Amino acid sequence: MKKTVLVLLSALCLSGLQAQQVHNTRTPFDPATVRMAEEKRGEVQSFHITDSKIYPGTKREVLVYVPRQYDGSKPACLLVCMDGILYDATTVMDNLIATGEMPVTIGVFINPGVVYDEDGKVVRYNRCKEFDSTDGNLALFIEQEVLPRVTGLQTKEGHPILLSKDPNDCAITGASSGGIAAFSVAWHRPDMFSRVYTTVGTFVSMRGGHTYPALVRKTEPKPLRIYMQDGWYDVWNPIFGEWFEYNQLMESALNFAGYEAFHKWDRGNHSIKYGTIAFPDAMRWLWKGYPARVQKGTSRNGMLESILQEESDWKEVTLPAAPTSDIYAQTDTAALFAAGNRLYKVTHTGEVLEAGTLKAGERLMGSGLTARGASLYKNGKKVADGLNGLEAALELSDGRYIALCSKKAKGTAKVIVTTEGCRALAIAPDNRFLVSGEADSHHLLSTVLDKQGHLLYSEPFYYLHDASNGTKQLPGSMVFDTKGNLYTATPLGVQVADHNGRVRAILSLPAGRVSSLAFSGNYLYVVCGERIFVRRLNATAHNSWEAPITYKSQGQG
Repeated sequence: MKKTVLVLLSALCLSGLQAQQVHNTRTPFDPATVRMAEEKRGEVQSFHITDSKIYPGTKREVLVYVPRQYDGSKPACLLVCMDGILYDATTVMDNLIATGEMPVTIGVFINPGVVYDEDGKVVRYNRCKEFDSTDGNLALFIEQEVLPRVTGLQTKEGHPILLSKDPNDCAITGASSGGIAAFSVAWHRPDMFSRVYTTVGTFVSMRGGHTYPALVRKTEPKPLRIYMQDGWYDVWNPIFGEWFEYNQLMESALNFAGYEAFHKWDRGNHSIKYGTIAFPDAMRWLWKGYPARVQKGTSRNGMLESILQEESDWKEVTLPAAPTSDIYAQTDTAALFAAGNRLYKVTHTGEVLEAGTLKAGERLMGSGLTARGASLYKNGKKVADGLNGLEAALELSDGRYIALCSKKAKGTAKVIVTTEGCRALAIAPDNRFLVSGEADSHHLLSTVLDKQGHLLYSEPFYYLHDASNGTKQLPGSMVFDTKGNLYTATPLGVQVADHNGRVRAILSLPAGRVSSLAFSGNYLYVVCGERIFVRRLNATAHNSWEAPITYKSQGQG
């Protein structure tokens, strides 16, 4: 009898638990979900992409929704959705655009890529690679291979499709792997998207998504407005973790970092159902107050607070030509870069001045230094030779030069040859140790430099966050500030590490990946692709040519 009662109680408890693991079907009726008469609906057309260079060999369909209100007279706002038309989105857009709760918006619905063999059989599904990766390639795919084809289309009435390039006019959404994809695109390219709706997002350890909460806490806030939806009973996987837990961690991190973020947790599982129910309200919330711009928040990250000036942001420099070298600091709070054989000086006000010419075979390397063959020159005079595979060089305040070579080098009396295999090098403000990049790694080497010039106790010490997803990369240029914090150019932005080798702050740019930096006085210069930006910081640079200083230790931490 007792056993029978226990079985019945267990069954009742299990039944009650299962009853709670369902969506709330009594959600209030939303008029935006009612399909409009056909003559009031927007049109939908499609095209296929079969020649992608970013995802070679893939084929996919892209659908384009154009509302009735669009007349081709000016660029429309944009909503990109991963996995095709989800959430009954076109019906909701018809209604919200008609009521003015959403601006005139063209929808672009992107299916994931699939690779087929010559017989038409599937060789590879590319969805996880494209959507769960955190490397920023999906943003490039949308920018370079999807949207240009959309703007090549016309409506049935013959209107050209024009899309706004203002990120404040652009939103992106997706569910599950498409949910993290939507966030990743906006995270890497806030110059493309300001508004994000993510449902049952896979912020878990499949392709680096589990690192997002840490990155959000460390990174300078971006001008993003984010609506998150997930269910308490979302997927639990013994390998990848618990989906809902990571969505909660994301919401907590966004809150800490000062984002305008809204979360809606329900009793559902890993399903599109509640994301569909919430879609009308999500669109209303994302577009509230439009056309007022989405603003950056204020993070509670102490290092960000200490080095950023509230009134100072990145300022793009107008260039006469694209940089073909790294950028290097000068002693008068300016920076130097090469474009072909021409040298240019950038001032902290953004002015660009001609600064000379490189001779045949020379390349700019460090302030006032050029490299030609296996020799190092300063102001036209050779200061070191016998440096095979010369990669980087620093000028010290005592007249010595530190060179970094990829091959065995003879050197001269004024040259110390350090670790092999990369192009970046920095020296601590007290000149007691060097930092150099380790090839194909997200570690930086720390090597003690004694008073006799000997290099001792080298080890991978600084740990950088990696956005390469396994592709080969080297860290860009590096420099210290007067407090002993290290600034490194990386694909994620400028990563700032403390004395113990931990990144505590990341300065990101709207243009994406940072390949090179220079820090002079209070002014930080960065190269992003073919663009240069400058910004004033509360921190002060300490470059290699400046006299060594003693700075306060941060302890063991």
